[in-house]
Amino acid sequence: MATLDHDDRPTLAPPARTLLGALRRRIRQYVWLEGSAAAVAWLGTAFWATLAADWFFEPSPPVRAVMLAAVAAVVVLILFRMIGRRAFVPITDSNAATVLERRFPQLNDSLLTVVELGNRPVDDNLSEEMLAITCREASARVEEVELRKVFNPRPLWLHCGAATLLTISVAMFAVLFSGAFGVWANRVLALSGDLWPRYSDISVDGFTDGLRKVARGSDVEIVAKADTRMPRVPEKVEIRYRTEGGGRGRVTMDRHGISRGEEDYYQEFSHTFRGVLSDIDFDVIGGDDRVSNLRIQAVDSPMISRMTLDCELPAYIRRRQPPLPVTGVMQIPMGSRVTVHAEEANKELVRVRVDKVVADRSETTEVLETDKLNADHRGFSHTLERLDDNTTLLFTLTDVDGITGREPVRLVLVAAPDQPPQMAVQLDGIGAAITPQASVPVVGRIADDYGIGRVWFEYAIDDREPAGQPIAELPRAPAAFNLDDAALEVRPLGVKPGQKLLITVRAVDLCDLGQGPNLAGSERWLLEIVTPDQLRAMLEARELVLRQRFERMLQEVAETRDLLARLDFESDESANPAAAPAGSEPGDMPDNIDSVDTPERRAALRLLRVQSALSNCRKNAQEVLGVAEAFDDIRKQLVNNRIDTEELKKRIQEGIARPLHEIAGEMFPELERRIETLQADLESPKQGPALRNRAQAQADEILLAMQKVRDRMLELESFNEAVELLRKIVEMHKELKEETQRRHKQKIRDLLKE
Repeated sequence: MATLDHDDRPTLAPPARTLLGALRRRIRQYVWLEGSAAAVAWLGTAFWATLAADWFFEPSPPVRAVMLAAVAAVVVLILFRMIGRRAFVPITDSNAATVLERRFPQLNDSLLTVVELGNRPVDDNLSEEMLAITCREASARVEEVELRKVFNPRPLWLHCGAATLLTISVAMFAVLFSGAFGVWANRVLALSGDLWPRYSDISVDGFTDGLRKVARGSDVEIVAKADTRMPRVPEKVEIRYRTEGGGRGRVTMDRHGISRGEEDYYQEFSHTFRGVLSDIDFDVIGGDDRVSNLRIQAVDSPMISRMTLDCELPAYIRRRQPPLPVTGVMQIPMGSRVTVHAEEANKELVRVRVDKVVADRSETTEVLETDKLNADHRGFSHTLERLDDNTTLLFTLTDVDGITGREPVRLVLVAAPDQPPQMAVQLDGIGAAITPQASVPVVGRIADDYGIGRVWFEYAIDDREPAGQPIAELPRAPAAFNLDDAALEVRPLGVKPGQKLLITVRAVDLCDLGQGPNLAGSERWLLEIVTPDQLRAMLEARELVLRQRFERMLQEVAETRDLLARLDFESDESANPAAAPAGSEPGDMPDNIDSVDTPERRAALRLLRVQSALSNCRKNAQEVLGVAEAFDDIRKQLVNNRIDTEELKKRIQEGIARPLHEIAGEMFPELERRIETLQADLESPKQGPALRNRAQAQADEILLAMQKVRDRMLELESFNEAVELLRKIVEMHKELKEETQRRHKQKIRDLLKE
């Protein structure tokens, strides 16, 4: 079959060329058919896969979009790998001949040789003749080649079979379940929000666009309702949640009650999230229905960080009250007008409900809407026109998130009533008995929160009605009033010996609320009216008692001086009683008379004596001061009762009271300092004796001063005895005079009778 062309070169016969062209066409047909079948098979598989995933899980549109994109990507990959990369590759005669040579060995490389050498130049006649022979052999053997045996039909049949079966299944599903196919097409292809038909219907209350804001830390109840008109009512409803921290969990909701038919077609299920502190995302699943992408967002509760009170006090108080920051329970004067300024809320407010509780009784509620709040919606004001009783204000805040505070902001206002004036008043230089001509002075201080209006004496003689005597009218209403020169003169009252005089000091404030001003009174003093002689006798008896007390003090100071004198630093004291120094007391003896004396025992004994001396010094100083004040009081009583004499006042003041004050205020403190210094250096054999001598010398000076005062007391006693004798002589003279007058009158009567 080989021929020579016009230039006599041998070439491949036309049947061989036709065979090579047919092989190229069949290869491309195989590639296209196999790739298309694989793509169709994948699309069928993807249909069933997406249908199952969407039916069971109902993913969100973004997830479905990802699924659809994945299917398209696989289709493109299949078409590229099985068609694009193979169908357009050039197939030369050499390539086709190689395929045939490998599939049909009987060609014995003749076809490939002719194809390879047919277009090359021939160098000599021998080569040209050999090429012609090869061409004839190739043409002869080509007629035995069957192209269908070149291809492996199994992959093609598998892909085509799978594509056919899947296409038929999808078509049958679309015909038999057209509704479901339409839902799939809308959800997967159109990415719509349509849901699959349900046998159950679950709804969840309280969410807007899947979001519910709650106060942080509060308990949140989730209520799900199952429609009983649906074919199936789920036996249980489950919550699957995810916390902000990454935690996951599921809980079964509690079933409540049963459906009541036409009255209520819903079966309720509930679950409470306790103390929600962070956001929670969850789904509610019941039967074949699912409510997805619900979110609980925890936000801060509205609160007020700062509140102040503007108080307009009652007019009688006569002063302005600066703004008060609220710090717990607030005490406000009764009758005040109170304006509450709530400032610096942590969130913008939309509504404030004000509840008022007065003395445990709930009163009217005021609601402050947006127009009554501050301009920035972070505060508000509320006014109480008059605070007459304890009042609790409860502010329930609602913010822009729709969150209402779990607990209202509580403000407790205690209506503080105006208290009576505080009296710290006492008699000054007056005892339990006074003379008819006495002056009764009082000293002290009267204080009131908002001002004192008037102060006066109130007195009553025996059982008579009380009467008053002004002390001071106070138009400026001071907050405090000192009683310095206030005294009640007894002479104008006309009292007589034997009567009783009841005295008290009264004061009122300026309160004009309720029952009017508050009245306060001091201690009530019941005074007996006596004659001057009786009062002198009473004071003399008191002087005698004081002198006896003073003599005991003098003895105690002498004992203190002796304790200091027995401090021995020069020689050891014997522990044996027989060796004890002269002047030792039984208290200085050891418990065990057979014990051996030691340096430690001697040091302890010195310390004990110094401590005893220091204790006696402090005690005697207070007692001496008490005696001095008692003599001062006696002097004042003499003066206030107007029974004093210049000589008597001088004796008491200059001879007794003033020296005693000096002893108690100067000499005893100096002795105490010296004893303390001695105690600090008690273990020093060099400093100890000198410090002991200094303390002993001070004790001697005190003894000398106290003995002088005692002598003046004895002089005063002698003076009092002389005065008493003179008093008796005066009384006897008075009695003699009265007896003489009586006899004289009797004698005149006798003469008249005769």
